[in-house]
Amino acid sequence: MTLQKRTLQRYRQLFPNETLRETSARTSIQITRVFRLFNGKTMKVVELEAFERIINKKIGENPCYGNFCKIIDEASVVLTNKELTNLTETISRKISLKNYSKFYQFTEEQNISIA
Repeated sequence: MTLQKRTLQRYRQLFPNETLRETSARTSIQITRVFRLFNGKTMKVVELEAFERIINKKIGENPCYGNFCKIIDEASVVLTNKELTNLTETISRKISLKNYSKFYQFTEEQNISIA
């Protein structure tokens, strides 16, 4: 996955219901350009930086984020490769469970609205 796709995917995860107009206002990128970017047009560096700045600002609002990054940096220096592998697997499982529970809740909401 390219840096552009990852950035746009992260942006959509943080702002899932945001319209193109709102994204345009937030990033200061013209609405037609935002539309093209979300449809695969190659980003300019300035545009990538605008999206990254907003993503980092949103993530930085979480008070635990800074502490988490600090602990991860320290762990990468102190822990052995085996310990880092175990930690990585644990975090990956936690993320998978979280994503699965979101999908399950979404499916349940659809079933309720259909019935």
